[in-house]
Amino acid sequence: MGIINQNSASEIEKVERYCSLVRISKNLDKSISSDGTMIRIMNGNQEFLKPNPAIAEKVKINAALIKLDEFFEGKRAQKSSNNELDFGEFT
Repeated sequence: MGIINQNSASEIEKVERYCSLVRISKNLDKSISSDGTMIRIMNGNQEFLKPNPAIAEKVKINAALIKLDEFFEGKRAQKSSNNELDFGEFT
């Protein structure tokens, strides 16, 4: 929260979305751990294995987290640049 403009609703929403996606990712990890990477599907008398759908969702969540992290990386760089300028004034 220290790197964003806390008066900006959109920046606060990005932090909240990031935290929510991390929670979802952890829940997907639990599902994959408990159910496995492949799940057994019963369709009448037929039985077959298919990839756990949580894996595909995890890939989507990771992509969203990476995209949001690009925003935060820009904010970190901006804050670092501002701090260097502020520090330079005292030397």
